[in-house]
Amino acid sequence: MLVTNEVLDEINSRARRLSVSRSTLTSRLLRYGLEVEQQRRDQLALKTRQLRECADPNEAERLGNELGEMIFGQ
Repeated sequence: MLVTNEVLDEINSRARRLSVSRSTLTSRLLRYGLEVEQQRRDQLALKTRQLRECADPNEAERLGNELGEMIFGQ
């Protein structure tokens, strides 16, 4: 994936605003993105586990809908 000039301009602008280098900001952004992705995976695992263990059909439907929205969007 290529980085566009628009993205580079945004990184430069934010780095200046925060008084950090581009590489520091890029590192922070990558770390944040990885943390968010892990949180998403954890939420999916939790909802899946709850759905498997659910005995109430209404609750199971609700959990299934939530899982579908998490996976496929709204």
